[in-house]
Amino acid sequence: MAKQTESGEESYDLQKLRPEVDKLFEELDAMADKPLDDESERNVLAEISKVLEQIKAKIALRGDGKEVKDDDVLPRSKREELHNLVRLLRAALVERGAASSDHCKWPREQQDAAESSGAGGADDSKPATTGCIPCGKPRASKQQQQQSKKQEQEQEEKESRVSLTLLLRLTKNVLEPEQYYEWTTSYVDEERIYGWDKEAGEVIDALVAPDGSERMFRAAGIAGIHGSGKTALAQKVFVHDKAKDNFALRLWVCVGPPDSEDRFNLLYRMLDNLGLDTAKVEDIVDKSQVVTKAIAKETAAVDKELREKAAKMVGAARGAGRQNQAVEDTAGKETPGDAPKEGSAGAGEDANNKQAKEAEKDRIFKELLKEKIDSSRAVETSKIGVLLYILNMTLSKTSYMIVFDDIRAYRRDDDDDGCWYSNLTLQPPAEGEWGDRLAYGLPKGEHRGAVLVTCRKEDDAKMMARTGLVVRPPKLEGGDAWKLFRREYDQAKDDKRKKEGGKVEEDLLLKQLGEMKKEIVDKCLGLPVAIIEAAKGFAGLEPLPDLPDDTIKLKEAAAAEDKPPAAAGGHTRTESSEGIHQADEEAAAAQAADESE
Repeated sequence: MAKQTESGEESYDLQKLRPEVDKLFEELDAMADKPLDDESERNVLAEISKVLEQIKAKIALRGDGKEVKDDDVLPRSKREELHNLVRLLRAALVERGAASSDHCKWPREQQDAAESSGAGGADDSKPATTGCIPCGKPRASKQQQQQSKKQEQEQEEKESRVSLTLLLRLTKNVLEPEQYYEWTTSYVDEERIYGWDKEAGEVIDALVAPDGSERMFRAAGIAGIHGSGKTALAQKVFVHDKAKDNFALRLWVCVGPPDSEDRFNLLYRMLDNLGLDTAKVEDIVDKSQVVTKAIAKETAAVDKELREKAAKMVGAARGAGRQNQAVEDTAGKETPGDAPKEGSAGAGEDANNKQAKEAEKDRIFKELLKEKIDSSRAVETSKIGVLLYILNMTLSKTSYMIVFDDIRAYRRDDDDDGCWYSNLTLQPPAEGEWGDRLAYGLPKGEHRGAVLVTCRKEDDAKMMARTGLVVRPPKLEGGDAWKLFRREYDQAKDDKRKKEGGKVEEDLLLKQLGEMKKEIVDKCLGLPVAIIEAAKGFAGLEPLPDLPDDTIKLKEAAAAEDKPPAAAGGHTRTESSEGIHQADEEAAAAQAADESE
């Protein structure tokens, strides 16, 4: 539950949004009476206004201050979208407002141009004598050239404007529910993954180092667009018999999209799955020598600056307090008994005030220092280095295989050198920080070690696996693709039947779809996600009506006529040509019967 109050944190950003949306409504109303170059845009503006009315209701403050459901309040991510959208809409209105004002002036400019061209004192009834060649293209006057140039500029500006249709779609998107990331797991029903047995075998072969190898660590990657089956192929590798036989420990790590990319969270999840007490791990990290040194160094660098800032904040707060007190004293009635007493009491009060002031400065300083340390890149790197060391020590005791699924935030803007995920085959440094590379937490010792990564870009996968194998999931075709289609189609049909309470009947639509299954699979380009969505879409349709017999014969005849003619050298009457002639004769007979009726 979220309580909406004007002073609450929940509605702070809403307070900024409300006047922005109100101002946008005023500008939309002002545009209502103005002419537009494209009058069809007026309907789009009306649609945008209707959607904004709904958004305005979402961000409106409840007058009773009661608690409201989170679903009734515009989510925070949508508020950021709305803030950016308001700026785009206002810019679009400014463009069209300027254009409409030019549009109003344009007829007057043409009139002035006509008057100036006819004000030369010549008789308008007589044709002007020029030096142009008869029947040639007339040379444009300077005024006409300027007008033509201005028209071209206006056309370019019009084409460069932001589309109102696009803005309408973005406005509607603000009201759409948030899309949450679906985290993947290592659990997989092997019977529900069709095909790719060969590819899974190739990947696991690349990850298992032969006995006695000098290099017992291996890395491989799977790359492909969204919905191509990267995770499914990785799951098939993860549960492969050869993986179970060669790796005593197997760990599945879903990395997730960039907005949820958190290196601390990633490492703590891994250590938690390995059976470590994360509370004790956090205590060890905070008390480690490398972290305390980094904190001490950061504190020394900002100590003077933050103390001065804390003193200014306390001084400003106390100054404001004294001003308020002076106003209250002036407004009140002063009596002889209200005068302050002289002596030790006044001195004690000053000492107490000074002590309270110092305590307040110290409190603010500590808050500022904590905020600075929490955001320090050096301190963060030192903590990550300790976590990677603990991970390395834990994994080094046995053979292991780790799958990092869906790595999208391959590189972060503040990465100094290379990338945290790059070159997973690197050995940890003998001296120095460990926090610069994920590779340092992956031991490369006497036991087998393997890492499989999945990502969308093949180049990123190669940067992580280096010389290791990088594959793309092949297209799902033929019988495997149709098995996936049937599974999702039957599931969607069952769900629909349960929801609507229908009976199990013969599925005529499925028979029709079976006749064109090759076309369906081809249209899906072999992408599993496309096949799944197509199956769900078809499950909601009704079967096509049967065609009359005479229509079928006519279609067969038309198809026969479209066949290429026989090769030069005469026509040979074969079984197929017999069928064509027979279809022609039947079509002609059907046509004659129709005419006679």
